[in-house]
This record gives sequence, C-alpha cells and structure tokens, in this order.
Amino acid sequence: MARRRQQQEKAKYACRHCKHSYDWHEKNWRGELFMCRCPHYKEGKFSKFLDDPQCNVFELRNNGTVGQMG
Repeated sequence: MARRRQQQEKAKYACRHCKHSYDWHEKNWRGELFMCRCPHYKEGKFSKFLDDPQCNVFELRNNGTVGQMG
C-alpha cells in the first residue's frame, strides 16, 4: 500500500499584505521589519510575524506595502 503525501496548500498572501496589520516593528540583521500587530490576533496585544500566512479576516492592501494605506 502506497501512502499519499498530503500537500499543504500555501497561502497566497501573508500578514504583510493585509490592510489590518499595523505597527510594523523589530528589524532583523538586514534591517528588514519582520513583526507586526493585528487587531484580530489576541485583540492586538501580541505581535505576529509579517510572513505568517493569511487568516480568515484577511483583506488585501491596495499596494501590498506598509507605506501608503487607504
């Protein structure tokens, strides 16, 4: 009997692409930001990684960047 490997679907977007992410902070050794806050994650009290896969309340930013919102 051959077992099939179940392939996990990769999310197309991450927290960095969501319009709800704010307060981008914590820089890595290259100077890139990698943490953010989300009002839907633990009521915004804890940080998330910007590379976390999109969640069920995800809404795409206009341009996918933190700079120009709205």
